[in-house]
Amino acid sequence: MQIFVIPDLNDIEECCAFAKANSLGWEFNDFMLPNVLDDAGQTARIIGEYKQHDLPQICNIHGAFLDIAVSSSDSRIREASDFRVNQSIDIAGKINCRSVIFHTNFIPNFTDKHYTDGWVEQNAEYWAAKINQYQNINILVENMFDISPDLLSRLADKMKEFERFGVCLDYAHSVVFGRSKKSADRFVRALYPYIKHIHLNDCDLKHDLHLAVGDGLIEWESFAENYLEHMNGVPILLEVRGLEKQKRSLDFLRELFARRGVII
Repeated sequence: MQIFVIPDLNDIEECCAFAKANSLGWEFNDFMLPNVLDDAGQTARIIGEYKQHDLPQICNIHGAFLDIAVSSSDSRIREASDFRVNQSIDIAGKINCRSVIFHTNFIPNFTDKHYTDGWVEQNAEYWAAKINQYQNINILVENMFDISPDLLSRLADKMKEFERFGVCLDYAHSVVFGRSKKSADRFVRALYPYIKHIHLNDCDLKHDLHLAVGDGLIEWESFAENYLEHMNGVPILLEVRGLEKQKRSLDFLRELFARRGVII
């Protein structure tokens, strides 16, 4: 399996060494927030600083996510969301990223059928157009505040003809917002045919804390079984910041799978 970590420009040399020593990919988290995306000079500077270094061959980028609503009924909000999505994909192209990750961002407690059906249809239409517009980028949509996997599963099923579209399963989100330590099993069962990337970190089962893997209460033995049965070979991001947490997470994951005869 391919493992990714989040690089940090403030510790770039050690990040490069860690990635190279462990054959890790990178997932850039530098371009998610409006204060960066609104500053073209800062964005260009960050890209330039990364490109001065020997980047891993395989990189992804987390796209803009705050308030992005590509299926909004408000045309101005759709326009702003589309602007941010295009920014994210354009940045991905400049630093040779294969995939861009976006969030579902629907209102989880709004179960009106007109809203839920509209969200699925409009997202499918939007992301199909983006995949046709950008020929060299994969689009992955991640569960965020989703109480249930149902809408994301419906969207992924409608998009299954598009090879460059898929689901990014955030395992901790499925536990925290699914409101049960067992809800991750439900998300995996519903989404596994479409999962092309996984985000891993730990938590207290109530808050999205981004703890090092193994430092919280997520049932990792269950994750390993789910992974090997349903998601074997799918790339994993250790979605924690800082080399110390990344190294501990990698060690924990290696030990977890080594007990099952799988070498990472």
